[in-house]
Amino acid sequence: KAKVSNWDKDMIESWTAMALGNDFTKFGNYQLIDRSTLLNVLTNVFKVQDQSVLVIGSESPWIEALVLAAGARRVTTLEYGAIQTNHPRVTTYTPNEFRRAYLEGNLEQFDAVVSYSSLEHSGLGRYGDALNPWGDIMAVAR
Repeated sequence: KAKVSNWDKDMIESWTAMALGNDFTKFGNYQLIDRSTLLNVLTNVFKVQDQSVLVIGSESPWIEALVLAAGARRVTTLEYGAIQTNHPRVTTYTPNEFRRAYLEGNLEQFDAVVSYSSLEHSGLGRYGDALNPWGDIMAVAR
């Protein structure tokens, strides 16, 4: 069963400030080059400034911090495990909550979607999802 995480506003803002200062040493689970490259792509290729961005799969808010550092207006995270946050520009959903919001017409449209080492894990049963050999393909289709 997936765990419940708490993403504190101060932590997210601290990581965002570090990213803005090109200090990628103290947050995230991936190598420095991964984090700096992702921020560069978000800023200069996808140009997410003032956009609403969906992040698919995130156990800690390192991608969210990079998206905010790139100037996004809002970040929404879709994750198997429940996440609580008090950050005013970050919203989180589990898949069931996301589906319900969509069906009720309460889900905003997104300008960009970011996923980093997440979708390929769908269907393996690691995060409370059902075992399914087509899980990654189905996750992308959804």
